[in-house]
Amino acid sequence: MGVPYRPLGLVKEALEQIGIEVSYAYEDLVFIQHNHFLLQFGKMGAILFYYANVETAEEAAQQFFREVQRVFGAKGMTLVDRGQYRLTAGAGEELSLHFLNQSPADRQDDGA
Repeated sequence: MGVPYRPLGLVKEALEQIGIEVSYAYEDLVFIQHNHFLLQFGKMGAILFYYANVETAEEAAQQFFREVQRVFGAKGMTLVDRGQYRLTAGAGEELSLHFLNQSPADRQDDGA
């Protein structure tokens, strides 16, 4: 059986295996407790994109990527490093999410 579309349950289970907790999911985005990184579902359930927080040290971001890639691979999912993101405060309690270091080809290739 293949991986379902936006498999949040599988993602949560895999991350819990390595001590990482999902704090919030919104549409195709999965936010991680402490915001070291976030994940984005591709068009196919087996594809997920990894974005490191700009405030996460490069070495730590790569370690998180390797650990998540390992557990996702064991569940039949593929993790693709897409660069970095930044959260900024807006008016009131509003937050803005900005994806950085993404090439136009990356934006077009979303796991189709």
